[in-house]
Amino acid sequence: MTRIIAPLRAEVRLAAQPAAVLTVLIAAAAAARAVFLYLEAVPRGTAGLDKGLIALATPAGALQAAAWHHASLLGLAFVALVGGVVLAEGLESGTWPLVRLYQTRVSLLVVRKLVVVLFLAALSVVVTAVVLWVAVKVSHAVQPPGGPPPGLRPTTPADPEAVEAGVAPPGWGDAMGACAKTLLVLSFYATLTACAAAAARAVIPAAVLGAGPVAATLPLVTTDFRAWTPHYWIASWTEFPEDAQWKLYWWSSTPGSPDTSTALAVLSTATAALLTATWLQLRAERSLSPRA
Repeated sequence: MTRIIAPLRAEVRLAAQPAAVLTVLIAAAAAARAVFLYLEAVPRGTAGLDKGLIALATPAGALQAAAWHHASLLGLAFVALVGGVVLAEGLESGTWPLVRLYQTRVSLLVVRKLVVVLFLAALSVVVTAVVLWVAVKVSHAVQPPGGPPPGLRPTTPADPEAVEAGVAPPGWGDAMGACAKTLLVLSFYATLTACAAAAARAVIPAAVLGAGPVAATLPLVTTDFRAWTPHYWIASWTEFPEDAQWKLYWWSSTPGSPDTSTALAVLSTATAALLTATWLQLRAERSLSPRA
């Protein structure tokens, strides 16, 4: 067990500082956007509040929103930067052949690094959820929303603010489902960065190339080629709320395909293909070991 945990701990220490900085920035950006939209809409009463904003007043709703934030461009930036450090630092510094003296199986080395990136991303999701929930609860305390619009009745007693607005907030099952779906999206981002790191063999180029393909294809979501973009299938898989994709989250406003099964197949295939390409590139990297 020590032989498994010790290398993981070393990888986490390597990326802890950039991951912490990015987590703070993402949590602050998500909370600031939610608070701004809430304060802008609250003078109109609960009728002017988006149901996504109302859901943030519950812990489960905040966790669901944090997961969606990490499935968007914020999560892409996090994984590209942290993944660039974790996956490309050894190649850039020249320590990769030395590491292979102790572990000749490239697949295990790559999987270990990907697990570290996903673990740090999961911690970022939790921190962002807490910050979102606290920020919205403070906003509700400072400037409470108005009364419910006529004809709207509460559907669940889970949260006073949500009940007052007549909106059923997401439960823990919804939040866990969003987290599970976000994990696949983050895995896609991580393998994309890993493939870029294996090709570029430097931290900054790996981060740029890891985020570049998704960011560069963003304008295509408004064209007939949107079905060929990752945004289309990610929006379909995560089931982003179509009325809030761009308003509440850093993502495109074009809805994805209603077929989540196809989206699962597309993302899983792309992730597996990128992982295989990474393995093939790193397998050819020279090792100090005569057995490699």
